[in-house]
Amino acid sequence: MKRKGQRFDQASNQLLSDYETMLKTGDVSYLNEEEWLSLIDYFVVNNKLSDALKASKKAILQHTFSIELHLHHARMLLSNEYYSETIQFIEEKSFLSPNDPEFILLKAQALLHSGDDETCQLLLSEIKKDADPDLLIEILLTETDLYERTQEFNLMFDSLQNILLQQTNNNEALERIWLCTELSGRYEDSIILHQKLLEKDSYSFQAWYNLGQAYFSEERYEDAAEAFEYAYLINDDFEFAFRDRGEALLLLSKYDEALKCYQDVKERFVPDADLYCKIGQCYAFLDQHEIAIEHFAVSLQMGNVNGDVHFHMGVCLGLIERYTSAEESINKAISLDPDREEFHLALADLCFQQDKLEEAAQHYQKAVDLAPDNNLAWLQYAGFLLLAYGEEAAMEVVEEAMFYSDSAEFHYFKVVCLITAGKRQEAIINLMNLMDSCPEQADYMYEVMPELKNDAEVNAIITGQ
Repeated sequence: MKRKGQRFDQASNQLLSDYETMLKTGDVSYLNEEEWLSLIDYFVVNNKLSDALKASKKAILQHTFSIELHLHHARMLLSNEYYSETIQFIEEKSFLSPNDPEFILLKAQALLHSGDDETCQLLLSEIKKDADPDLLIEILLTETDLYERTQEFNLMFDSLQNILLQQTNNNEALERIWLCTELSGRYEDSIILHQKLLEKDSYSFQAWYNLGQAYFSEERYEDAAEAFEYAYLINDDFEFAFRDRGEALLLLSKYDEALKCYQDVKERFVPDADLYCKIGQCYAFLDQHEIAIEHFAVSLQMGNVNGDVHFHMGVCLGLIERYTSAEESINKAISLDPDREEFHLALADLCFQQDKLEEAAQHYQKAVDLAPDNNLAWLQYAGFLLLAYGEEAAMEVVEEAMFYSDSAEFHYFKVVCLITAGKRQEAIINLMNLMDSCPEQADYMYEVMPELKNDAEVNAIITGQ
């Protein structure tokens, strides 16, 4: 099938001049099908739809039984969203070729856009079994639209997969299957599919990118970073691949490599507020807090309204002991997103560092209320209470935490509280039992109370000596 506009390139400009003259005189001479199609394509490419439809109608009058001209007219109506007109036109012209699969496909597509999913599905099923390879791809793409509309994402994935197994480089299917993978959750299937596609065409940057996304969702960040890198090595204008590799590297704690990736984005593409925030995060993790703060400030100046940038800036400001500014930043983050427990934990830590114990306790409590399954939040809260209010307050919170999780760290923390409370015999019994059930977490006691490293009895139990 010829591309729109391709026919006119092959025709003489004289044809257009002659046609315009004919229209003025009202006497349209006979033109063959190819000449009509050339004229129609010219008008379509130049966004003159009314002229294209007018020429198409005149062409059909001269070539009453031309299937190609009728199909061309129906496609124009469909592509310009004249759905009811498309259906009516096809039904009126069905006598030309009642079982023509291309006519039926166009009608199915118009019905889909009109909301008649059931009839659309029936028509697609009718022509699918005997379709030639090219038409089958079009049918499967239409099925994909139908399944997306009806939110049958597993079936949508199957249709896109069928297309790609037959036509590895189908760009539309490659671009759409990632979102479908997200919606269906079929990450492992996507990995297998894209590995097969890359065996056939190892230079498909979109396939590498899709593979990277599937790896990323499965938390296989090393594999994801490698796939994203292949994607932008093949297509060095693929900005998303650079950015997503940076994100994978951040999660791998490879901050120098992530920073290099984000700097590449900054140099090659138009930087935005999110990019400056990511660069700031890299510098923050590399303990270059002043530089990080500068990048967070630029991100804010560029209009970043995400609470994360205020949060990261607040953490950095706190680390360089600019507490007032740090509190302002994290309070701003909380105002933008009040249900993020990590924001409240950060503010609680800041308050604790400034001996604002009551405020710190409020924010620790808020954090565990928001995320009762977050063991780290409970442990931070309990650690604060142990230092600020003593072992009884800490023990009470640990007991509450155990209602949500039976984490070994809670039990070891309880041992520390018992030792601090002078209940050493009970603490030692509990410690010995823990060494039988979960010895690998025993070092957590030293994190809570480093001076226990000098306790000979405790060390003997933990080391088994």
